[in-house]
Amino acid sequence: MNYFIGNDIFIMNSGTEFSQAQRVHLFKDMGLRAQYVTRNYNPLLAHNRLDLGLQAEDVLNMYDFFQGTMDVPRREQNLRLLSQIPLDEYHLIAHGPNETMINEAGREIAKIQVMPGTVGLVHSITYLDRFNNPTVRENFDWRGFKSSIDYFHPDGQLAVQKFLNLAGKTVLEVTHMNIEDNVQPTMWKLLDYKGRNFRFNLEDQLFLFFLNELTAAHPHSLLISDRRDLDYVVASVQQAGSKWAYLHDVPLRRSGKRADWLPAYQPILEEHRADFDGLIVATVAEQKDLRARLPDLPVIVAPDTYAPRGPKPINETKRDPHLILFVGRLSPEKRPDQAIRVLAKVHETLPDAKLEFRGYAVDQDYLEKLKDLAKKEGVREQVAFADYVTGDQLANVYEKGSVILQTSRNEGFGMNLLEAMSYGVPIVAYDTPYGARALVADGVNGYLAKNGAITDMAAKVTKILSDRKLWEQMHTAALEKRGDFSQANAETAWKKAMKDIRETASSDLSASLTSKALGGN
Repeated sequence: MNYFIGNDIFIMNSGTEFSQAQRVHLFKDMGLRAQYVTRNYNPLLAHNRLDLGLQAEDVLNMYDFFQGTMDVPRREQNLRLLSQIPLDEYHLIAHGPNETMINEAGREIAKIQVMPGTVGLVHSITYLDRFNNPTVRENFDWRGFKSSIDYFHPDGQLAVQKFLNLAGKTVLEVTHMNIEDNVQPTMWKLLDYKGRNFRFNLEDQLFLFFLNELTAAHPHSLLISDRRDLDYVVASVQQAGSKWAYLHDVPLRRSGKRADWLPAYQPILEEHRADFDGLIVATVAEQKDLRARLPDLPVIVAPDTYAPRGPKPINETKRDPHLILFVGRLSPEKRPDQAIRVLAKVHETLPDAKLEFRGYAVDQDYLEKLKDLAKKEGVREQVAFADYVTGDQLANVYEKGSVILQTSRNEGFGMNLLEAMSYGVPIVAYDTPYGARALVADGVNGYLAKNGAITDMAAKVTKILSDRKLWEQMHTAALEKRGDFSQANAETAWKKAMKDIRETASSDLSASLTSKALGGN
């Protein structure tokens, strides 16, 4: 079995989650068994995976595993059909589409939250005391069953979480305690698992136990760690056939000629390096750099993403000739502020130029700062901070755009650029490691601008948007360049990568046996 280890599948996912999901699809098409493994408790997981095209058998969550709810079909639970709330005894009073109060004898005794994105389906029921403080909250899974119960301290802070199987029996319990004026989880208790109870001080200790259960059932499995905060957990897994870490981003922080590991990468590249068989990266350039710094650790190249077979025909009638796109998370390392400044300069020559952001902001304060900057630059009306979208809705965005920007400090690859390329959108990106250099043939399907040079980037954007013939040439070149990242090429690359992984594992086993034969440890 091939396990791809991550935290969760969210309502709004980053490129890492999309990459893991695409790898699952690719492996299935290659006839290889694979699962996207997640740690976090998430009652919406069964819903969220659908946005990534994943089926129930493609995803394995730790809480579902211990609750025995991995393959439960969906049964919608309407709030007015709850057996525990007979309507002849209680009155339900809606307070808008997302909240309904339960009333008994004129007093509000509970609050029902509606499942996000649904009409009248139960997400949670919070019971209230006479002072309107929460006492108990029942949480429902998107598939329609009661999944967990939260109990609260008198001050309203969380005290105990109980996770249930389908029969309503508690199989996992988390205790929260006040430590230095901060209520936090302090103990995880796995109850009656294989006839025994187990205690853990950290969720990651439970996650390690879970992963060891997987490898015990499927020895010699391949584990690929996709999240840096989980590397140290994967490092300790027993009975795995091979353990690798996929680096989706750039691990180095450069300052002049000096380059240091970013803090998030230190566990995998320093203290736990010997616990992994190697690293996987998206580009040959990153492989070369890492091999130079880590000559003792195998580094192989395999695609972070690919262009799926059979894209839908592009509707060119939607194309806005002066629409600039920015698709991705709005966070400081992505430098969306520079995209706004680029637009301001383009706007001097092309007054109808517009910039559309598609991505979630790290927080509201940062989003407001970007809006204030757009206002300061005199282009607030030309900048759209639009909703995060995926699938067909995102395809519609790419069909409208005429240029896509990438202003990041660095990118391991750049899924957004490949997606845009699939719709013939020319790229203007900063010439930074590593993805842009792999995706952009400078002057052919777009331009590379000097890193941080806003004026240079704006000039290149203006050139493309001002010259229809040039745009059409780059549009055609983008569609052709897409072929370099086809699913067929991705399958070929991963077949080679899997061969390298097997050979590395075989070499490690041979070295271990030789060491033991010679009296080594």
